[in-house]
Amino acid sequence: MTKSKKFIDNIQNKMGDVTHKMLIKTIQKNISYNYSYLKKGSSIEFLRGQNFGKKKIVIIIGSGPSLKRNDQTTVLKKYKDKVIIIACDGSLFYCLKNNIIPDLVVTLDSHPTRIVRWFGDENLNSNKLRKDDYFRRQDLDIDFRKEMLANNLVLKLTNKFGKKLNIALCTTSSKAVVKRLIKIQSKIYWWNPFVDDPNKKNSISRKIFNKNKLPLINSGGNTGSAAWMIADCVFGCRKIAMIGMDFAYYNDIKLNQTQYYDFLTKYVSKKNIYHFYKKIYNPITKSNFYTDHAYYWYRQCFFEMLSNTNSITYNCTGGGILFGKSIKFIDLKTFCNRYI
Repeated sequence: MTKSKKFIDNIQNKMGDVTHKMLIKTIQKNISYNYSYLKKGSSIEFLRGQNFGKKKIVIIIGSGPSLKRNDQTTVLKKYKDKVIIIACDGSLFYCLKNNIIPDLVVTLDSHPTRIVRWFGDENLNSNKLRKDDYFRRQDLDIDFRKEMLANNLVLKLTNKFGKKLNIALCTTSSKAVVKRLIKIQSKIYWWNPFVDDPNKKNSISRKIFNKNKLPLINSGGNTGSAAWMIADCVFGCRKIAMIGMDFAYYNDIKLNQTQYYDFLTKYVSKKNIYHFYKKIYNPITKSNFYTDHAYYWYRQCFFEMLSNTNSITYNCTGGGILFGKSIKFIDLKTFCNRYI
C-alpha cells in the first residue's frame, strides 16, 4: 500500500467513525422525540401493494445536478397521471414549482436544521444563513442561490399543496421536519432505517423496531435509494425509472460546490482534498464525471440492492455514474413511450 493510499484510508476511517458517532447520537434523539408523534401518521406498511389507481410503473425524481441540466418537465407532465411519481425531499421544490404533485415524497436525513428547508422553514432568517452556506454553496437548484426568496416560495407551495402530499417519513427525521409536515397537514407514513445490521447482537435497528414496530427499510444511506427500495418492496413495482440519480458531479462543478466539501476540510488540507474525489468515465454518455467517498459508497450500496430484486431499473438520469449490467440506461422520453 502506498503512503498516499494509506493516508486516505486512515482519514476516511477516522471520518467514518466520527460521522457514525455523531449520526447515532442525533438519530437516537430524533427517534425518541418522534415516538409521541407516530399516532399522527400511519405505518408505511399501509401503502404496500397500492398504486394510487395507476399502472405499476414508478418514476423516481432524485435531486442530483442532472435534474436542472436535463429538463424533464415536459415528459413528466405528459405522463404524471399514468405512473407513480416518488420524489426525494430535495426535488419536491422542483416538482411543485412545475405543477407536478408527487404521489409520495421520501425524507430521511436527521440533520436538525437543514432538511426542513425542503418543506419550508418558517424560522429561517439572515442570521441562520450567515452561519450555514450549505444550500447556496452547492450546485443545487439555481433558485436556492437567493435563499430567503427560495424559502418563501417553498413555504407558499407547501402551504398550498401540503394536504395533497403523502410523505414517507423516516423516524430519524428532525423535530423541525415533523412539525412542519404536521402543520401543512400532509399524510405521514412512518418507517425505520437500517442504522446497523439488525441481525447482530445489540443492534440499534432491532431495538428501534422492537419499540415502535415499524418496518425497517434499507435506505442505502440516501433518499434516492430509499425511494427505490419503497418502490420495489412496498409498492411492488416491477419497472422503476429514475431521474436525478447522479451520485456524481459534472466536471465543471468546483470542489467547493460539492456536498461534503466542508466536512472533508475539517480533516484534510485543501491542497490534499482532491485525493478524496474519484473520476469515473460513463461509457454510455461518453463523458467523465467525478464523485466523492460518500456518493461512491451510495453507488456500491445501490448495486447491492439491485442484486436482490426481481424488478427492472431504468436510469433515465442522462449522466452520472449509476451504470452497469444490473441497470438499464435509457432516456426518460424513450422509457415512457415504450412502457406506458
